[in-house]
Amino acid sequence: MTIVEHSLLIRVPPEKVAQVLLDADLAPAWTSGLERFEVVSGRSGEVGCVGRAHYREGGRDYVLVDVLRDVVPNRYYRSHIDGGGISVDVETRLDPVEGDGTRLTLRWSGAGTNPVTRISLPLMKRRIASRADVDLRALRDLAEGFGPY
Repeated sequence: MTIVEHSLLIRVPPEKVAQVLLDADLAPAWTSGLERFEVVSGRSGEVGCVGRAHYREGGRDYVLVDVLRDVVPNRYYRSHIDGGGISVDVETRLDPVEGDGTRLTLRWSGAGTNPVTRISLPLMKRRIASRADVDLRALRDLAEGFGPY
């Protein structure tokens, strides 16, 4: 199992961060390689919601299926993602901090589902962590009003 955890401070309340986090149309603005995210079943932010994330990286297209499994509105979201040779659980915590801020913590734990990704995924841990940093900074900028939101 490959595990990556990343955290950063966002200078807006958790409700504002959750608003950006759950907006399917904004997802490509803060997620590397994501071309579009579509909700195919349920409602965004509610347990059981199913989405498809359409990626293009390195000239390769692939789709990941994201199922929201656990929610505490504006505080905690846990989803399971399958596809592209991986199976991943993603936990996102939005902890309020003094002064109307949010400590966003992302925990990504996954494994490869085929012989190639079983070997390569653990070797990609630094790349996954670096990408999480870039993506969460972009999410922070959107939530704080510096992006196109």
